[in-house]
Amino acid sequence: MYNNFTQLGLGTSTIASYGRSLSLNDAKKLFDTAFDYNIRTIDTSDTYGSGDTERLIGKVTKNKRNNIFIISKVGVPYLSLPAILSPLNQFGKKCLQVLKIKKCYKKEYILKGIEKSLKRLNIENLDAYLLHDMQLNDFYIYKDECFEALYQIKKKGLSNLVGISSDNFGLLKDVIKNIDLDLIQINMLFEKERHLLLNNLKSSKYKLIVNSIFSKKINNNLDVKINQVIEKFNIPKEDKKKILINYCIFQRKIDCALFRTTNINHLIMIGESLLKYKNNFSKLFKEIDNLFL
Repeated sequence: MYNNFTQLGLGTSTIASYGRSLSLNDAKKLFDTAFDYNIRTIDTSDTYGSGDTERLIGKVTKNKRNNIFIISKVGVPYLSLPAILSPLNQFGKKCLQVLKIKKCYKKEYILKGIEKSLKRLNIENLDAYLLHDMQLNDFYIYKDECFEALYQIKKKGLSNLVGISSDNFGLLKDVIKNIDLDLIQINMLFEKERHLLLNNLKSSKYKLIVNSIFSKKINNNLDVKINQVIEKFNIPKEDKKKILINYCIFQRKIDCALFRTTNINHLIMIGESLLKYKNNFSKLFKEIDNLFL
């Protein structure tokens, strides 16, 4: 089940964004390069590109289903018109955001959602299906039906694993105690409170994915200390982001670290860093760890 669940995963929220969408040829090059570096975990959502991202992934990964681990998510509102009208979807999505249409985790919505995602991806089942950006108030509103939907999806074999993608501390604490899930996806923030939560998640049965490693700003004081540690080990400052993603994997024992890119050179940089910093950097990672104690 986990053969293709790799330590590095490719986030796809921008590959079919309006005005920045990759061509099919460029997307194939990006994914082929990822596979060359054993980056086989692909993270997507029905709302990314209003369904166009899933369609693009379906085309790019055709005949490669057995070599990748595909995650999709449900719950964030989006517009899904027929493929011929799909350019209007992203305008519609912006309208929904302006109107502040709430997320939906109703059982019927989730069950229909996975059917649509599977059709767009042109596959029979997902490797993981997550409730997207769920918050504590959503949990209280929908808990009697959203998790029933996930269990039904798993029982039918529509997804091998089910879980939650969230950054809400209160929700994740309740999930640890009460809900039978397989996988948790959470933003990676370099702060003490976040590390305590990660420790709790790792001590449970959950597979753990972190994302937004590069996009979240690090506290200035902590940033200075990280720079000092890196300098102590004679590592170029431009390698800091590489160090942090490998720290998550090798020191924090995160099952998968996601990064988002449409740039092949950036992808290669991250892929090569996994090999470069895999061995003989335990002292460096421990010193970074001590910054959070």
